Amino acid sequence: MFLPTLPYGGGKTARQTVTFGGVRYGRGGGDGELSESLNLSTLQFPALSQRPPRTQAGSWNSPTALFGRGKLCVVDGSALLYDGETVGTVSPGEKQMAAVNTKIVLWPDKKYYDTAQKTFGDLGASVTADAASFTESTLTLPGQNLEAAFAPDQALDISGASLPENNRSLVLRAVSGDTLTFYAGSFTPGSSATPVTVERKIPDLKLICESNNRLWGCDDTTIWASALGDPLTWYNYDGLSTDSFAVSVGSDGAFTGCCAYGSGVLFWKEDLLHKVMGLQPSEYQLYTYTVQGPKAGCHKSLQVINEVLYYLGAEGVYAYAGGTPTLISENFGTRRFRDAAAGTDGSRYYLSMADAATGAWGLWTYDPQRAVWLREDDTHALDFTLLDGELLFLAGKTAWRVGQTGGADDDLPWSALFYPMDETLHNKKGASRLLLRLELAPGAWVRAELREDDGPWRRWGTLHGQRRRSAVLTLLPGRCDTLQLRLSGSGRCVVKSLIREFGLGSEV
Repeated sequence: MFLPTLPYGGGKTARQTVTFGGVRYGRGGGDGELSESLNLSTLQFPALSQRPPRTQAGSWNSPTALFGRGKLCVVDGSALLYDGETVGTVSPGEKQMAAVNTKIVLWPDKKYYDTAQKTFGDLGASVTADAASFTESTLTLPGQNLEAAFAPDQALDISGASLPENNRSLVLRAVSGDTLTFYAGSFTPGSSATPVTVERKIPDLKLICESNNRLWGCDDTTIWASALGDPLTWYNYDGLSTDSFAVSVGSDGAFTGCCAYGSGVLFWKEDLLHKVMGLQPSEYQLYTYTVQGPKAGCHKSLQVINEVLYYLGAEGVYAYAGGTPTLISENFGTRRFRDAAAGTDGSRYYLSMADAATGAWGLWTYDPQRAVWLREDDTHALDFTLLDGELLFLAGKTAWRVGQTGGADDDLPWSALFYPMDETLHNKKGASRLLLRLELAPGAWVRAELREDDGPWRRWGTLHGQRRRSAVLTLLPGRCDTLQLRLSGSGRCVVKSLIREFGLGSEV
């Protein structure tokens, strides 16, 4: 009697992970992706390696903002520092800074520092005199040094004159001593029996940016631009290419971000984009699009890398290339974040943000070329800036340079928690071994731990680098359906490859 033979279905299968991925907090992770990371980088992609070291760029008592413009500009409490020297006094708190020509402007203080003239002052100005006299084209405030307060082509607001028709907003044509000159026919001649005030007004902007040598900004309902090259001049509408500009918008909600992009300027709300295009005020056109914008409180997350704008929105991080923004943070799953600030070194996007549920802070990096997210550490960065081609960020009382060699944290701790490995098959699996190929720098070490299914973590091996060496670490897990690997260490270590061998068992 002959019995039928059953085909043999066993045998080992090997898989090699050559390209390691980034973090994935949601479901659907693949081989090489990470459930969490600490101090990792894509610099040696496709291998897994540590982030570059950081070096201190400065330390202060109560810093709240920094900005790079030739030298480092820092707000430390109520002091404005430029190149380490106190150059002015501002109100304490977070700031927005931008540069137009040689002037660094600070908001919401409405102040500026001229790096060429080494002068600090208010963007706005106001002079009041108890006596004033008018001609058809001039206003004289006896005893006042008006040349120190105003300059030609600035729009001035005149109020308090006893003749109501002399209370006007006009563009100044000349100034000499205590006399201001305007166009002929501007005033009714005579003297004022009441005090007269002349003021150079500055709009109350909520957000600011620089584009094409103008300072741009917005309040709740209006988009503004200063005169060309002059952040002190607004409300000047003479019909010239150098004029200032303003346009009201009727969309609902508060603005959440603004930035220069290409030849235009983008003004964002959480669900709307207003785009201003054109080369001069007479050509400016406003276009409106219904798209996802930056989340409220995340205006510092806007950064442009290779003509792509990145920012944190309500559902995650978006990339905008001129059309519909694309969500690039699906790897974060259902996690949501807030209060983001970001910077770029020209090739990677550095994003510091707080978890919306727990409030825990972290610093993540995104590599656009490889579409990989990695978490560096729990840094809470208040501000980022680029200075002499180097990226700096402010955390606590210290500013740090990113990507330096021989930094204080050259032997920094690191870890990589790999996404659980399974084959999405119904068969039971018995993983026979894992092979890790690593390269260790002198003094570095690495530890490997395994967890089968939901069991406890077990330490399987530790390698030390007495000198620069390459090594293979062999791990022997038991029979399981899901296997998870955790690597941790200190010092420079490159994980070159991971080979996993397993055998298929029965379906029960």
